[in-house]
Amino acid sequence: MYSYLADPEIKNVAVLDITHGGIIISRKLKDIGFNVTAVDVYGTLSRAQRRSLEEDNIEVVTDINCAVERFDLIISPVHLTPVHCLLQQARERQIPIISHHLAVRDLLATRNMFSKPLVIEVTGTKAKTSTASVLADIISRELSVLLHTSRGLEYWEDGVCQMMHKGLSITPASILTVMDLRESLGKKAEVCIFEVSLGITGYGDVGIITTLDMDYKIGGKTSLASEVKVRSLLSCSKNALIILNAKSRESLKQLKISPESICIKTFDVVDEKTGIVSDTDYCLTMHDNRISIKCTGEEMEICLADGYDAKSYTTAFAASCVTALEMGISWKKIKETVEQFKGLQGRMQGMRIDGTTVIDNSNSGMDILSVEKALDLCLKRRQLVIMVLGEEAAQVCEGLSPADVADLLRRRQGDMYELILVGERMKPLATGNIHYAESFDMGRDNALEMARKKNPDEVIIALCVKCFR
Repeated sequence: MYSYLADPEIKNVAVLDITHGGIIISRKLKDIGFNVTAVDVYGTLSRAQRRSLEEDNIEVVTDINCAVERFDLIISPVHLTPVHCLLQQARERQIPIISHHLAVRDLLATRNMFSKPLVIEVTGTKAKTSTASVLADIISRELSVLLHTSRGLEYWEDGVCQMMHKGLSITPASILTVMDLRESLGKKAEVCIFEVSLGITGYGDVGIITTLDMDYKIGGKTSLASEVKVRSLLSCSKNALIILNAKSRESLKQLKISPESICIKTFDVVDEKTGIVSDTDYCLTMHDNRISIKCTGEEMEICLADGYDAKSYTTAFAASCVTALEMGISWKKIKETVEQFKGLQGRMQGMRIDGTTVIDNSNSGMDILSVEKALDLCLKRRQLVIMVLGEEAAQVCEGLSPADVADLLRRRQGDMYELILVGERMKPLATGNIHYAESFDMGRDNALEMARKKNPDEVIIALCVKCFR
């Protein structure tokens, strides 16, 4: 597969957007001999960061004072608007443009690794973290795993997880950092699993698209995120295995990607009450506290543990189990892992704190629909619901829309016994008998204090704050 970074004619490279991983990419390019200019398109670079880059002989400019004709290659993120002045000028002068994702793929290819791990990349709109985490747990029963998600960098072995590092985002450039850490941490994992935003890099041996539901526009609202994610499959080698949610097949057709051109296995999650018959390679159905996975005449039933909303994990169970099966992991290990699974922190996980039941749904991917799911789950228990709702905006790129929260309150506030809103943008909504807290921790503590005034069996707390954990 062609790589611009392997082209001897490419010497001068501009990296656009140094907020979302561009600093990492710029330094890696400099390390292998390129003349690099980092372009601060959003004006977010601190003085300390700028000084640090310049000390490494990386020029830093803004898009206003950048002459594009001096570059042989432009590296730009997929979310930057295509009508950005530098991208328009580059196209007019026929200067090649590649994404951060492709740059990471090609930079990884330049690494001289004595023993390359099997690499799995997970992308999609929802269920990325849960899919990657369940898959790491399954695979770790047979192979050691280094897992990077929005939860952090974890090392998995024999079903046991050890947190190794926190603070990295799921931008594609973080894969480069994780590979460096793999060497320095002394954890030579046999498998590396990466949660990646807005598509896969194509470096992996396995690529997974969990779901494209709840699509949204990027690039200055010029393209759909789903198109970008599906198009990223074209970056994979012909030997790569692609695990694809069946609902994404239409996107393949629209982008004229032939399923025969790459090895694709599809899965579907079907509600058996509808009577719909799936024509996918694998099909998962759920009934009561059991899931059933069917493929080529075989069927595996798994009994699920209590203590979390298993229905919220059906996509994760399907994608992870299918991937593990295609990798040759035994049915026995898969069944054992899923049966022991009890949910992830902040993803519809049930727990008891000071005798009070808590449904924890606070995570970086939370949206207003999952808030309603958490509320409905609480109401099924016929207890008074204390809801903690909002965002820690400084932690996440896309916060929780105050307009969506206001709409939810108009429709569902009557279902909440007490409501605590979190985050500066939610403050205007905290009127009347609605409480306010500045942070997730304060909101949780206030909710627990309210719960102590009631019988523990009378109340249930729902934690729904969009944040990194």
